[in-house]
Amino acid sequence: MEDAGFQLLNDEEIIAEVRHSLKEDEKEDDDDEGENDSQVNISNNYAFDCFSKVLAWLEQQEQYDSSELMLLRKLRDRAARQRMANLRHMKLPFKSL
Repeated sequence: MEDAGFQLLNDEEIIAEVRHSLKEDEKEDDDDEGENDSQVNISNNYAFDCFSKVLAWLEQQEQYDSSELMLLRKLRDRAARQRMANLRHMKLPFKSL
């Protein structure tokens, strides 16, 4: 008879295995959180450029959903508004009193 890969474990072995797998899960969660901390902030300019490229790509496809197109346009427009707001804040003249 061929072994199907099952193991017979007593109660202590089962508890030890469960504890080990929980520790491994916690380690993976800690590693994932560290990756999120080191993420690069994406600028509004970059987001606008990316959405513009995706829109151009989507419009070239033979079949696409108009709701997808509208959503991407809204997101691109949001990035454009935020980009313009940042430019206005940066270009405000400084007046001394």
